[in-house]
Amino acid sequence: MKKFILGLSCGLLLAGSSVAFASNTIQALLFPASFEINGSQVEMNNEYQILNVDGHAYVPVRFVSENLGATIDYDSDTERIVVKNKPLDIKDPDYANISVGNLILTKAGNTTKVTGQLKFKGVGNSQNMIGAGLSFYNEDNEKIGEAVISGNNFGVDAQTFVTEGEGDFKNYDTVYLHIGAVNHRIISEAPSMLYKNLKYQFTLNIPSSWEGKYEVEERKDEESERLNFLFINKANKAFGGVLFSISVWTKEDWLANGSTTKGIGQLYKLGEDADHVFLLFPPGDVEYNPHDEKLTAEFISMTDQISKIRRSFILE
Repeated sequence: MKKFILGLSCGLLLAGSSVAFASNTIQALLFPASFEINGSQVEMNNEYQILNVDGHAYVPVRFVSENLGATIDYDSDTERIVVKNKPLDIKDPDYANISVGNLILTKAGNTTKVTGQLKFKGVGNSQNMIGAGLSFYNEDNEKIGEAVISGNNFGVDAQTFVTEGEGDFKNYDTVYLHIGAVNHRIISEAPSMLYKNLKYQFTLNIPSSWEGKYEVEERKDEESERLNFLFINKANKAFGGVLFSISVWTKEDWLANGSTTKGIGQLYKLGEDADHVFLLFPPGDVEYNPHDEKLTAEFISMTDQISKIRRSFILE
C-alpha cells in the first residue's frame, strides 16, 4: 500500500538550517531526530524521513497517526487525508467482547476500501483469529455493501485492518458488525422469534432471550395521528420501559416533517409501502430503574439488540 509521506508541522524552531522555495516545489533538509510517544521510544524505519522546512520539523503523518493509535488513509476523490482516533463502538450484540471502529472508506476502482480497527477484550494475547463481516446500509435501510474482516493477530490492543468490498458504499448511513468465527470456532447466530404486525403486515425478528420479557403497546399520537407500536420491557414498565418504538407515518407527513424530526432526535427509516413510511425510534430517555442493577442490566442488554432487530424488518 502506497505510503503518503506528508508533512505535519511540529512547530519546532531549528537553528542553522536553510530552505529555498521555487513556485510549487520545496527544497528541504533532512532532520535527524528520534521519537518518544507517550513515554516510549519509537523507532522510525528507513521508509520515512523527517524534514526541516524553513525552521520547522515536518514528520510523516502516517507514522505519527499509527503510533498514536489512529487509522489514516488518503481519499483521492476529495484529495483529503483522513485520520480517526475515537473509541471503537461498533459491536455484534451477540459477541460484545469484540469492537470495531475508526472506519475510513475510500474508493478503489470498482471496490470500496475499508480501513479500520478491531479490539478483542478479555483475552490474554494479541494472536487471536477473528472472522467477521461488516454490512453497510443506506438511510432507507437497504444494504449497499459488505466487507470481510479476517486475521490472526487481533487482541486486547486495537489492531488496524484493511479490507474491501464490491461497489461504492462510501456514503453509507449505518454499519453493522457480525462475528462469524473466533479462534477457528464458529459463532452461531443467536435464535430469534417472529413478531408479526397484522395491521400493517410487517415482521421483525425478536431475540429469543426476550421471550416473556416484553410486550407491545399500540398508541396513537392525537396531534399528528401517527400510530406507534411501543416495545416495552415489562420489568421496567413502571419507569417507562420503552426499548424502542415503531412509528407509522403517512408519506405526506414524512416528506413534510421527516428532515426536521431527524435533526431533533435519533430515528431510523425501516422501509415504506405505497402509503406509509415505517420508522424506528430508540429510547430517548432513561426508561429503566437506575437504582436497581439487575433491572438496569436487563434493559441495556435488550437495547443492545436493537441493531439486529432493525435489520430484520420485512414488509409482507
